[in-house]
Parts: sequence; structure tokens; C-alpha cells
Amino acid sequence: MVLPTPESLAPGAALDVLRNVTTIDGTVGDLAVVDGHLSTSVGDVAGPAGVDATGWMLLPPLADMHAHIDKAYTWEMAGCPAGSLEDAVACWQRFGAALTQEQIERNARRALLAALRAGVTTMRTHVNFHEGADPLRGLRAIVALRDEFAGLVDLQIVAMHGHLHTAELVREAVGLGADLLGGAPHLSPDPTGEMDRTIALADEAGIGVDFHTDETLNPASLDVVHLANATAPWAPERTRSAGHCVSLAVQSRDRLTEVLATVAAAELSIVTNPLTNLYLQGWDHPVSTPRAVPPLRAIRAAGVLLAAGGDNVQDPFNPLGNGDMVDVAAALVIAGHLSPDEAWHVASAGRTLVGKPAAGGAHGDVADLLLVRASSVAEALAERAPDRVVVRDGRVVATRHLSTATVDIRTPAPKEITV
Repeated sequence: MVLPTPESLAPGAALDVLRNVTTIDGTVGDLAVVDGHLSTSVGDVAGPAGVDATGWMLLPPLADMHAHIDKAYTWEMAGCPAGSLEDAVACWQRFGAALTQEQIERNARRALLAALRAGVTTMRTHVNFHEGADPLRGLRAIVALRDEFAGLVDLQIVAMHGHLHTAELVREAVGLGADLLGGAPHLSPDPTGEMDRTIALADEAGIGVDFHTDETLNPASLDVVHLANATAPWAPERTRSAGHCVSLAVQSRDRLTEVLATVAAAELSIVTNPLTNLYLQGWDHPVSTPRAVPPLRAIRAAGVLLAAGGDNVQDPFNPLGNGDMVDVAAALVIAGHLSPDEAWHVASAGRTLVGKPAAGGAHGDVADLLLVRASSVAEALAERAPDRVVVRDGRVVATRHLSTATVDIRTPAPKEITV
């Protein structure tokens, strides 16, 4: 019997058995889907003979833990700006008021669909209080999409509090459905004061926080230490994350060790966003331009949970973002010096931050997975995994395949005849 192959699977198809599939540790074997979980007891599965996954890998699904889908696909609308973080913020403040709730929802839906096709099934998105008459219109749009994509992409929403926003507005955002509070205190006149106000509001609501933290090459900026100390007394299950943490890249070795020990003790997770920070930082360094990527290996060695985000999708903060965490994982290797396997682990580790069960391809793991045509993680990252099948709860929810064609190089091209 000729078995179907993964590229023949259509969205909606239920998986029963994967034959000859390669897992992330390089093991090749058969796996069955039983009651929404993976099982090595393939003989217990009745019915069709399964899918021939020879040449395909079963990898943990990707998790984009720092997105801004309320800003997605606005770069051209905003006038194709270029420049540093401060330039992008100024552009957004000028342009953001023109966006309607309908535009935000349409663009964010497009971003979610792109992420899902890329294999992202967990996402944490930050949402601004938008300029204009209704500052909560962006949040309303994203909350509606969270419901629309339920069971496909698990979407967690961070309302970005700032010094210009009232406590009443933040409370209203929580009432509308914000899961966490955050902000960018390093852009505030009083970073620690703004962080403390946001943490107090999170305490009041009984929710966690995820801050943009130290998104600068200034070594004096270490708000991550204040955040760690302020949230250290929290219960372990209460979310506290620090995004970016760029200034960790410019600390002395001794100071870095001290800071990371504080972060680890507080169980504060760090979310790195290499693509956007490679773009936004360093504009004032025309030579010896710094990478603006935190020391990823040191962070992991300190016992800090490290996750990653795609951050921006074709907006003033990154005109080339595309929502594909495979690109992010590749950047973790090239710019962050992680191994390919380590990079995939970081790019999928966000499931842990939102309390989702293990999905690594082992016996007993939930049947949430990403099938890619590759023989190794390194090949998947190098080739950007053009062929992918995304599975949730044992059901195919998205696919993407690359089709190519080339002339026969063995056939000589016709010679031009001149008369």
C-alpha cells in the first residue's frame, strides 16, 4: 500500500499514525495520535495505515512571545519610515491616530494567519492604547481575534501602560480582556516609577506583567533588576517577563553574572527579539555597529527561562518582519550564537510561559506539532523549512508548501542565428 505523505494533508485532516518521522533528537520511528496525545504504541491504533513521514521532522510548534499585531502591515501606510527606536516611536505617535478599529483588526488577522501557516500556535501580543478618540479600539480588535482564533493560535494580550495613561483607562483595558499589563518604561521620564505604577495595577487586578525592558545600548539602563526585585515575591505561576533586555549585551562580565543571578532567583523570564533589535539599535554607531542582541548563552546558563518573539510585522519598527519564528530562530543562531537545536528550543519555549503542556514529540505529549520537510533542525533553519504542516490536537490546521520549476540544465539553450 502506498501511504499518503504530509504534503498531501489538507487542513481539517485528522492524524492517526506518522510513519518513519524524525523527532528533534534525531530518532526515527512511528508515532500515533491517541486521544489528542502522541503514543509510541502504534499497534494499538485501529484504522488506516497512516502517513509516510519519511524525510520529515516532527518539531515542537513555535511560540511568538513578543508580537505587536495591532501595528502589523502599517509601514507603507506610515510613509515607509526608517530609523532608530526613538524614530519609530515618534512615527507611530504621529500616524497611529489615523488607524481605525476595522483596519487594526484586518491587519492583525492577516498577521495571525501568516503566523499560523508558519507554525506559530502560541502568541503573546502587546497592544497599545492607541492615539485618537478611542484609545481602546486596538484592544477591542485583538480581543475579538483572540476569540476567532481559539483552538488555532492561543493568544495572550498585554495592555501597554504608559505615563500618559490613567489608572482608570488601564482598569478598563483589564475589564475588556487584557491578560497582562506591560509598557516600555525605559522610554519614560521616570522608568522605575512607571514600572511600579504598572505593577501596582497588575497587583490590583491579580494578573502578571510583561515589560519592554532596557531596549537600549546604554549600559546604565538596568530596569530588569528593579523588575526582578519587585516581582520576586509573586507566586511562581504568576507571569513576569522582560522583553528585549538589550543593555545586557553591554555589561561587564561580572555585572552580567550578578544581574542574571537576580533575574533567575526571581523566576523572571526574558524574551529576546533579535530581528527588530538588529534593525532598531545601532543607528548611531556607523562603525563597529553592535548587534543589540542580549547574551543568550549566558542567560540560559544562568537558569533563566529564555523565549523569543518576532516583534514587528512590516511596521515602523521593522519593515521586514513577517511573523515567521523560523526566521527568528535562524537569527538566534547567526546573531546570538545558539546552536540550531537550542534556537528551536527558545523559539518554542513560550508554551511554558502560558502554562501549556509539553509538545516536543515524546510519548504522552499533546498532539500539537509542526511537521517540516528536513533531516535536521539545522537544515530546517538553513532552508527556512519551506514545507510545513501545522497540527493542533491531532488535526491539521494549516499547511504551506514551496513549488519550484527549473529548465532542464542538460538541454542546451537554442543558439541565436544571425542572417
